[in-house]
Amino acid sequence: MKPPARQDTFVTDVAERYGDDLLRFLSRRTANAADARDVAQETYTRLLRVERKDLIENPQAYLYRVAANLIYEQQLKRRNDAAGLKRWTEERQHDVEPIGTDRAADAMFIRARMGKVLDQLSPKCRAVIILHRRDGLTYEEIGKHLGISARMVKKYLSIGLRHCREKLRGME
Repeated sequence: MKPPARQDTFVTDVAERYGDDLLRFLSRRTANAADARDVAQETYTRLLRVERKDLIENPQAYLYRVAANLIYEQQLKRRNDAAGLKRWTEERQHDVEPIGTDRAADAMFIRARMGKVLDQLSPKCRAVIILHRRDGLTYEEIGKHLGISARMVKKYLSIGLRHCREKLRGME
């Protein structure tokens, strides 16, 4: 067993030794550099949680396996999220009844009001909401389109939706 002082520096040593290679590996498998850095950080976080680091015979292989598993988990989550959204959309389409004149007028009013509320947002925030809600793009696709990370897409979406809820509250 390694002495405790060595245990504390294991992850630091691994990061210094394999960090650049790991980022290149992840950059080829993720949507952008920000996502690669996020996965690398989570990889090191998981490595920190390992209690018996002395049992790791090949730190580089272990690091790459953890990173590959994280990417796989992300892909599964995205597929499940997309499948759930698709099912929800299909269910909603079956529930929709034909639109009457009153409902058409209401829809026009809401659309106009929504346009005004969206105009109050920053251009990136507005673009994120439109690309996600109207066009159905994923966080990664929106990030690529706008040149921002998926994490920033999520942040902009949260801010924008909160703004829309506040401004449209009481319209029902």
